[in-house]
Amino acid sequence: MAEERGPGAESVVLFASRWWPAVLVPLGLVALTIVIGFRLHTASLVVYTGMTAATAIAAWRHRDGALLADDTGLLVRHRGAVTRSYRWSEIHQAGIARPGFGRLALAVYPNGGRWDVPGPNNAVMVGQVWLWRQPEPASRELVEAVLRDHGVRIVDPLP
Repeated sequence: MAEERGPGAESVVLFASRWWPAVLVPLGLVALTIVIGFRLHTASLVVYTGMTAATAIAAWRHRDGALLADDTGLLVRHRGAVTRSYRWSEIHQAGIARPGFGRLALAVYPNGGRWDVPGPNNAVMVGQVWLWRQPEPASRELVEAVLRDHGVRIVDPLP
């Protein structure tokens, strides 16, 4: 499914990582945890600090992620490399989803049989990016317009 992108195709950025809140918020939590830990003399300071540091490191490593679309299908930019994820003809339906804390992705339901995973009954999260807030209405409309233009049915996994 994933293949290298060929030259010449013009792509549109559907959504991209905003890594600075994904790094600053955990670092702010570390500072708050340290202050509370020293104030209350708690022993779990190491656990909270470690978890927050792991989140900040993961955000830094995935800071340049993005989901792009061109005339052929979806493209994923991850760590500087752009690869083709799914062609439009392979996608049954899709919609914006929240796969985890501070993350945003496109839930793609590819064509296939009833029991295929991923398939029409099971989504695969494509183009996971760091985005703390809900997508802006303009971004959501852009994603829906691109999906509609290529004949993909839109689902709404986000509340």
